[in-house]
Amino acid sequence: MKSLIIALLLSTSPSVFAISEANYAAEYQEKIVPVLHKYQYGEFEGRNKISIHYATYTTNPTSTRCLVILPGRTEPIEKYAEVVESLDTGKLAGQFTYFLMDHRGQGSSERMISDSSDYQKGYVDHFENYADDIKIFMDTVVAQKNCSEKLLLAHSLGAGISVDFLQRYPEYFDRAALTSPMLKILTAPYSYAVARTIVLASMAAGRAKKFAVGQKEFNPTRDFDNNAFTTSSARYEMAMSTFDLFPKAKLGGVTNQWLNEVMSTTRTIRKHYGDITIPLRVFHAGNELYSEPGEMIRLCEEAPHCNRTLLPTSKHEVLMDRDVNRDQVIAGLEEFFR
Repeated sequence: MKSLIIALLLSTSPSVFAISEANYAAEYQEKIVPVLHKYQYGEFEGRNKISIHYATYTTNPTSTRCLVILPGRTEPIEKYAEVVESLDTGKLAGQFTYFLMDHRGQGSSERMISDSSDYQKGYVDHFENYADDIKIFMDTVVAQKNCSEKLLLAHSLGAGISVDFLQRYPEYFDRAALTSPMLKILTAPYSYAVARTIVLASMAAGRAKKFAVGQKEFNPTRDFDNNAFTTSSARYEMAMSTFDLFPKAKLGGVTNQWLNEVMSTTRTIRKHYGDITIPLRVFHAGNELYSEPGEMIRLCEEAPHCNRTLLPTSKHEVLMDRDVNRDQVIAGLEEFFR
Protein backbone atom coordinates (compact mmCIF):
# COMPACT_ATOMS: atom_id res chain seq x y z
CA MET A 1 0.00 0.00 0.00
CA LYS A 2 3.04 2.27 0.30
CA SER A 3 3.02 2.80 -3.46
CA LEU A 4 -0.60 3.93 -3.25
CA ILE A 5 0.20 6.58 -0.65
CA ILE A 6 3.12 7.93 -2.64
CA ALA A 7 1.15 7.99 -5.86
CA LEU A 8 -2.06 9.63 -4.66
CA LEU A 9 -2.50 13.31 -5.43
CA LEU A 10 -4.37 15.55 -3.03
CA SER A 11 -7.04 18.17 -3.58
CA THR A 12 -8.63 20.66 -1.20
CA SER A 13 -12.34 19.82 -1.33
CA PRO A 14 -13.81 18.92 2.09
CA SER A 15 -16.21 15.98 2.29
CA VAL A 16 -18.95 15.04 4.70
CA PHE A 17 -18.55 11.33 3.97
CA ALA A 18 -15.85 8.95 5.09
CA ILE A 19 -12.61 10.22 3.55
CA SER A 20 -12.13 13.38 1.50
CA GLU A 21 -9.75 14.42 -1.22
CA ALA A 22 -8.23 16.96 1.16
CA ASN A 23 -6.27 14.23 2.97
CA TYR A 24 -7.02 11.29 0.73
CA ALA A 25 -3.78 9.32 0.80
CA ALA A 26 -3.44 9.22 4.58
CA GLU A 27 -7.12 8.54 5.20
CA TYR A 28 -7.20 5.80 2.57
CA GLN A 29 -4.40 4.07 4.43
CA GLU A 30 -6.12 4.57 7.78
CA LYS A 31 -9.73 3.76 6.87
CA ILE A 32 -9.98 1.91 3.56
CA VAL A 33 -7.04 -0.48 3.73
CA PRO A 34 -8.53 -2.15 6.85
CA VAL A 35 -11.72 -2.77 4.86
CA LEU A 36 -9.72 -4.52 2.15
CA HIS A 37 -7.99 -6.63 4.80
CA LYS A 38 -11.39 -7.73 6.10
CA TYR A 39 -12.77 -8.79 2.72
CA GLN A 40 -13.67 -12.48 2.98
CA TYR A 41 -12.82 -13.93 -0.42
CA GLY A 42 -14.32 -16.93 -2.14
CA GLU A 43 -14.98 -18.49 -5.54
CA PHE A 44 -17.90 -20.29 -7.09
CA GLU A 45 -18.51 -22.03 -10.40
CA GLY A 46 -20.39 -19.77 -12.78
CA ARG A 47 -22.11 -20.68 -16.03
CA ASN A 48 -20.10 -23.11 -18.19
CA LYS A 49 -17.75 -23.83 -15.27
CA ILE A 50 -16.07 -20.42 -15.26
CA SER A 51 -14.60 -19.63 -11.83
CA ILE A 52 -16.11 -16.45 -10.38
CA HIS A 53 -14.30 -14.47 -7.68
CA TYR A 54 -16.22 -12.66 -4.94
CA ALA A 55 -15.86 -11.10 -1.51
CA THR A 56 -18.11 -10.48 1.49
CA TYR A 57 -17.75 -7.84 4.17
CA THR A 58 -19.64 -6.82 7.29
CA THR A 59 -19.00 -5.06 10.57
CA ASN A 60 -22.21 -6.52 12.01
CA PRO A 61 -22.49 -10.32 11.75
CA THR A 62 -26.13 -10.14 12.90
CA SER A 63 -27.19 -7.91 10.02
CA THR A 64 -29.80 -9.48 7.74
CA ARG A 65 -29.96 -6.76 5.08
CA CYS A 66 -27.84 -7.76 2.09
CA LEU A 67 -26.28 -5.35 -0.41
CA VAL A 68 -24.83 -6.80 -3.62
CA ILE A 69 -22.28 -4.61 -5.44
CA LEU A 70 -21.45 -5.19 -9.11
CA PRO A 71 -18.58 -3.18 -10.67
CA GLY A 72 -18.19 -1.78 -14.15
CA ARG A 73 -16.03 -3.10 -16.97
CA THR A 74 -12.33 -3.44 -16.00
CA GLU A 75 -13.11 -2.68 -12.34
CA PRO A 76 -12.03 -5.20 -9.68
CA ILE A 77 -14.13 -5.49 -6.52
CA GLU A 78 -11.22 -4.13 -4.47
CA LYS A 79 -11.83 -0.72 -6.07
CA TYR A 80 -15.18 -0.54 -4.22
CA ALA A 81 -13.71 -0.70 -0.71
CA GLU A 82 -14.15 3.05 -0.33
CA VAL A 83 -17.81 2.79 -1.34
CA VAL A 84 -18.33 0.02 1.21
CA GLU A 85 -16.62 2.06 3.92
CA SER A 86 -18.67 5.16 3.12
CA LEU A 87 -21.96 3.31 3.37
CA ASP A 88 -20.88 1.36 6.44
CA THR A 89 -19.87 4.40 8.49
CA GLY A 90 -22.69 6.81 7.64
CA LYS A 91 -26.42 6.69 8.27
CA LEU A 92 -26.51 3.00 7.27
CA ALA A 93 -23.67 1.97 9.58
CA GLY A 94 -23.73 -1.72 10.43
CA GLN A 95 -26.94 -2.39 8.54
CA PHE A 96 -25.57 -4.52 5.69
CA THR A 97 -23.66 -7.59 4.81
CA TYR A 98 -21.91 -6.65 1.55
CA PHE A 99 -21.47 -9.08 -1.34
CA LEU A 100 -19.15 -8.05 -4.20
CA MET A 101 -18.57 -10.07 -7.37
CA ASP A 102 -16.00 -9.84 -10.19
CA HIS A 103 -17.72 -10.45 -13.52
CA ARG A 104 -16.45 -13.30 -15.67
CA GLY A 105 -13.50 -12.25 -17.78
CA GLN A 106 -12.31 -9.48 -15.46
CA GLY A 107 -11.05 -8.74 -11.96
CA SER A 108 -9.82 -11.97 -10.40
CA SER A 109 -12.49 -14.09 -12.08
CA GLU A 110 -11.52 -16.58 -14.76
CA ARG A 111 -10.89 -15.41 -18.32
CA MET A 112 -12.40 -17.27 -21.25
CA ILE A 113 -9.55 -17.05 -23.76
CA SER A 114 -7.12 -19.84 -22.95
CA ASP A 115 -3.98 -18.30 -24.49
CA SER A 116 -2.09 -16.50 -21.70
CA SER A 117 -0.99 -13.81 -24.15
CA ASP A 118 -4.65 -12.82 -24.51
CA TYR A 119 -5.29 -12.50 -20.76
CA GLN A 120 -5.86 -8.74 -20.90
CA LYS A 121 -8.45 -8.83 -23.68
CA GLY A 122 -11.99 -7.88 -22.73
CA TYR A 123 -13.97 -10.93 -23.80
CA VAL A 124 -17.25 -12.62 -22.93
CA ASP A 125 -18.66 -15.81 -24.39
CA HIS A 126 -22.36 -14.88 -24.15
CA PHE A 127 -23.76 -11.73 -22.55
CA GLU A 128 -26.56 -13.63 -20.81
CA ASN A 129 -23.94 -15.58 -18.85
CA TYR A 130 -23.16 -12.39 -16.91
CA ALA A 131 -26.68 -12.45 -15.46
CA ASP A 132 -26.61 -16.23 -15.05
CA ASP A 133 -23.49 -15.83 -12.89
CA ILE A 134 -25.37 -13.34 -10.69
CA LYS A 135 -28.22 -15.82 -10.29
CA ILE A 136 -25.80 -18.55 -9.23
CA PHE A 137 -24.13 -16.06 -6.85
CA MET A 138 -27.50 -15.22 -5.31
CA ASP A 139 -28.57 -18.87 -5.06
CA THR A 140 -25.34 -20.29 -3.66
CA VAL A 141 -23.53 -17.50 -1.79
CA VAL A 142 -25.93 -14.71 -0.87
CA ALA A 143 -28.70 -17.18 0.00
CA GLN A 144 -26.58 -18.55 2.86
CA LYS A 145 -27.22 -15.28 4.73
CA ASN A 146 -31.04 -15.69 4.80
CA CYS A 147 -31.41 -12.02 3.88
CA SER A 148 -34.44 -10.11 5.15
CA GLU A 149 -33.93 -7.64 2.28
CA LYS A 150 -31.82 -7.86 -0.87
CA LEU A 151 -30.53 -4.64 -2.39
CA LEU A 152 -28.38 -4.01 -5.45
CA LEU A 153 -25.79 -1.36 -6.30
CA ALA A 154 -24.27 -1.65 -9.77
CA HIS A 155 -22.14 0.53 -12.04
CA SER A 156 -21.84 0.87 -15.83
CA LEU A 157 -21.44 -2.62 -17.33
CA GLY A 158 -22.55 -4.07 -13.98
CA ALA A 159 -25.64 -1.86 -14.14
CA GLY A 160 -26.38 -2.92 -17.72
CA ILE A 161 -26.07 -6.55 -16.70
CA SER A 162 -28.33 -5.78 -13.73
CA VAL A 163 -31.07 -4.43 -15.99
CA ASP A 164 -30.90 -7.69 -17.93
CA PHE A 165 -31.00 -9.64 -14.66
CA LEU A 166 -33.93 -7.66 -13.22
CA GLN A 167 -35.91 -8.19 -16.41
CA ARG A 168 -35.26 -11.93 -16.37
CA TYR A 169 -35.39 -12.57 -12.62
CA PRO A 170 -37.65 -9.89 -11.09
CA GLU A 171 -38.09 -11.70 -7.77
CA TYR A 172 -34.45 -11.55 -6.61
CA PHE A 173 -34.03 -7.94 -5.46
CA ASP A 174 -36.19 -5.54 -3.46
CA ARG A 175 -34.51 -2.34 -4.68
CA ALA A 176 -31.71 -1.44 -7.09
CA ALA A 177 -29.43 1.60 -7.50
CA LEU A 178 -27.66 1.99 -10.83
CA THR A 179 -24.82 4.40 -11.62
CA SER A 180 -24.11 5.31 -15.25
CA PRO A 181 -25.82 2.16 -16.53
CA MET A 182 -24.39 0.83 -19.79
CA LEU A 183 -27.57 0.40 -21.84
CA LYS A 184 -26.14 1.54 -25.15
CA ILE A 185 -22.43 2.09 -25.58
CA LEU A 186 -21.03 5.28 -27.08
CA THR A 187 -18.96 4.47 -30.18
CA ALA A 188 -17.20 7.74 -31.08
CA PRO A 189 -15.56 8.54 -33.43
CA TYR A 190 -17.95 6.25 -35.34
CA SER A 191 -21.71 6.43 -35.36
CA TYR A 192 -23.40 3.51 -33.62
CA ALA A 193 -24.60 2.10 -36.96
CA VAL A 194 -21.12 2.27 -38.51
CA ALA A 195 -19.54 0.70 -35.40
CA ARG A 196 -22.08 -2.11 -35.51
CA THR A 197 -21.28 -2.76 -39.16
CA ILE A 198 -17.54 -2.89 -38.42
CA VAL A 199 -18.07 -5.36 -35.58
CA LEU A 200 -20.28 -7.63 -37.69
CA ALA A 201 -17.71 -7.58 -40.52
CA SER A 202 -14.93 -8.43 -38.04
CA MET A 203 -16.96 -11.33 -36.66
CA ALA A 204 -17.58 -12.64 -40.17
CA ALA A 205 -13.85 -12.43 -40.87
CA GLY A 206 -13.09 -14.72 -37.92
CA ARG A 207 -11.75 -11.96 -35.67
CA ALA A 208 -14.04 -12.57 -32.69
CA LYS A 209 -11.16 -12.88 -30.22
CA LYS A 210 -9.13 -10.02 -31.67
CA PHE A 211 -9.17 -6.50 -30.27
CA ALA A 212 -11.91 -4.37 -31.78
CA VAL A 213 -10.86 -1.35 -33.84
CA GLY A 214 -8.99 1.13 -31.64
CA GLN A 215 -8.70 -1.24 -28.64
CA LYS A 216 -5.36 -2.14 -27.03
CA GLU A 217 -3.69 -3.87 -24.10
CA PHE A 218 -3.91 -2.46 -20.57
CA ASN A 219 -2.16 0.92 -20.44
CA PRO A 220 -0.31 1.48 -17.13
CA THR A 221 0.51 5.12 -17.94
CA ARG A 222 -0.92 7.64 -15.49
CA ASP A 223 -2.66 10.30 -17.60
CA PHE A 224 -5.23 12.02 -15.42
CA ASP A 225 -5.71 14.98 -17.75
CA ASN A 226 -6.99 12.73 -20.55
CA ASN A 227 -8.90 10.17 -18.50
CA ALA A 228 -12.61 9.73 -19.22
CA PHE A 229 -13.89 8.29 -15.95
CA THR A 230 -13.28 10.76 -13.08
CA THR A 231 -12.58 14.43 -12.33
CA SER A 232 -10.89 13.47 -9.03
CA SER A 233 -7.11 13.21 -9.32
CA ALA A 234 -6.96 11.43 -5.94
CA ARG A 235 -9.47 8.75 -6.88
CA TYR A 236 -7.92 8.39 -10.32
CA GLU A 237 -4.62 7.51 -8.67
CA MET A 238 -6.42 5.13 -6.29
CA ALA A 239 -7.99 3.31 -9.23
CA MET A 240 -4.70 2.98 -11.09
CA SER A 241 -2.85 1.91 -7.94
CA THR A 242 -5.41 -0.83 -7.39
CA PHE A 243 -4.03 -2.55 -10.48
CA ASP A 244 -0.51 -2.28 -9.01
CA LEU A 245 -1.73 -4.05 -5.89
CA PHE A 246 -3.87 -6.60 -7.75
CA PRO A 247 -2.07 -7.11 -11.09
CA LYS A 248 -4.22 -10.12 -11.96
CA ALA A 249 -7.11 -7.70 -12.42
CA LYS A 250 -5.50 -5.71 -15.24
CA LEU A 251 -7.73 -5.61 -18.31
CA GLY A 252 -7.24 -3.90 -21.63
CA GLY A 253 -9.65 -3.04 -24.42
CA VAL A 254 -12.51 -5.13 -25.71
CA THR A 255 -12.68 -7.78 -28.40
CA ASN A 256 -15.09 -7.94 -31.31
CA GLN A 257 -16.90 -10.79 -29.53
CA TRP A 258 -17.49 -8.63 -26.44
CA LEU A 259 -18.80 -5.76 -28.53
CA ASN A 260 -21.03 -8.03 -30.58
CA GLU A 261 -22.55 -9.59 -27.46
CA VAL A 262 -23.08 -6.23 -25.79
CA MET A 263 -24.62 -4.60 -28.84
CA SER A 264 -26.91 -7.56 -29.53
CA THR A 265 -28.18 -8.05 -26.00
CA THR A 266 -28.58 -4.42 -24.96
CA ARG A 267 -30.78 -3.89 -28.01
CA THR A 268 -33.23 -6.39 -26.49
CA ILE A 269 -32.83 -4.95 -22.99
CA ARG A 270 -33.81 -1.49 -24.25
CA LYS A 271 -37.20 -2.80 -25.36
CA HIS A 272 -38.25 -3.88 -21.87
CA TYR A 273 -37.39 -1.13 -19.38
CA GLY A 274 -40.99 -1.10 -18.22
CA ASP A 275 -40.72 -4.71 -17.04
CA ILE A 276 -38.66 -3.61 -14.02
CA THR A 277 -41.22 -2.92 -11.32
CA ILE A 278 -39.05 -2.71 -8.18
CA PRO A 279 -37.91 0.74 -6.97
CA LEU A 280 -34.96 2.00 -9.03
CA ARG A 281 -32.53 4.86 -8.36
CA VAL A 282 -30.33 6.02 -11.24
CA PHE A 283 -27.33 8.36 -10.94
CA HIS A 284 -25.58 9.54 -14.10
CA ALA A 285 -22.90 11.97 -15.23
CA GLY A 286 -23.10 15.17 -17.23
CA ASN A 287 -19.71 14.47 -18.80
CA GLU A 288 -20.39 10.97 -20.11
CA LEU A 289 -18.11 9.29 -22.66
CA TYR A 290 -18.95 5.60 -22.26
CA SER A 291 -22.72 5.10 -22.05
CA GLU A 292 -25.56 6.78 -23.94
CA PRO A 293 -27.18 9.28 -21.52
CA GLY A 294 -30.49 9.24 -23.38
CA GLU A 295 -31.01 5.59 -22.54
CA MET A 296 -30.49 6.26 -18.82
CA ILE A 297 -33.18 8.92 -19.02
CA ARG A 298 -35.52 6.63 -20.94
CA LEU A 299 -35.00 3.80 -18.45
CA CYS A 300 -36.28 6.04 -15.68
CA GLU A 301 -39.16 7.29 -17.81
CA GLU A 302 -40.37 3.79 -18.65
CA ALA A 303 -39.64 1.86 -15.43
CA PRO A 304 -42.66 2.64 -13.21
CA HIS A 305 -40.80 3.28 -9.94
CA CYS A 306 -37.58 5.04 -10.95
CA ASN A 307 -35.97 8.28 -9.78
CA ARG A 308 -32.95 9.80 -11.48
CA THR A 309 -30.18 12.21 -10.46
CA LEU A 310 -27.89 13.95 -12.94
CA LEU A 311 -24.43 15.06 -11.74
CA PRO A 312 -23.67 17.79 -14.32
CA THR A 313 -19.94 18.17 -13.56
CA SER A 314 -19.14 14.49 -12.98
CA LYS A 315 -17.50 12.07 -15.36
CA HIS A 316 -18.67 8.47 -15.84
CA GLU A 317 -17.69 7.02 -12.46
CA VAL A 318 -19.94 9.09 -10.21
CA LEU A 319 -18.96 7.01 -7.15
CA MET A 320 -15.28 7.73 -7.83
CA ASP A 321 -15.57 11.39 -8.77
CA ARG A 322 -14.78 14.56 -6.81
CA ASP A 323 -16.26 14.89 -3.33
CA VAL A 324 -18.81 17.47 -4.49
CA ASN A 325 -20.33 14.87 -6.85
CA ARG A 326 -19.61 11.68 -4.97
CA ASP A 327 -21.17 13.02 -1.76
CA GLN A 328 -24.46 13.59 -3.58
CA VAL A 329 -24.48 9.97 -4.72
CA ILE A 330 -23.66 8.57 -1.28
CA ALA A 331 -26.38 10.76 0.27
CA GLY A 332 -28.82 9.55 -2.36
CA LEU A 333 -27.92 5.93 -1.68
CA GLU A 334 -28.39 6.42 2.06
CA GLU A 335 -31.85 7.83 1.46
CA PHE A 336 -32.79 5.12 -1.04
CA PHE A 337 -31.47 2.21 1.05
CA ARG A 338 -32.56 3.49 4.47
